[in-house]
Amino acid sequence: MQKRLSARMRIFASLFAFLFLVGAIVQWNDPDPYIWIVAYTLASSLSVMALLGHVVILPNAVAAIVFGLWFVSIAASLVGAPSEAFTSFKMQVASHEEPREAVGLVLLSGWSAILAIKGVRVKKSSASVV
Repeated sequence: MQKRLSARMRIFASLFAFLFLVGAIVQWNDPDPYIWIVAYTLASSLSVMALLGHVVILPNAVAAIVFGLWFVSIAASLVGAPSEAFTSFKMQVASHEEPREAVGLVLLSGWSAILAIKGVRVKKSSASVV
């Protein structure tokens, strides 16, 4: 059964697909690029799937949990992080890397969770129509 999102959610899905794709591209200059490229590409792919009408609940739920746990593992880096870590696209010093990664993980986890929840709701509404 194909599960469709509302037009508004498809707009958000296209926006996040684009943003996460850009996120994957800019990781090439990161000290550990490959894991981040995979993470952002996965989130972008899940967004594209939602945009095309395939809201895959389990992969989004697993991604949300993995990204969320990953965030928890580096969340402490946000405590006392200087505002300069977030005011420029170019990383100024190495100590800015983890706080910036933490923010990225919040976005990855949050959006994946939203897609999983929306997928469950769409599935339930589709089942009640049948």
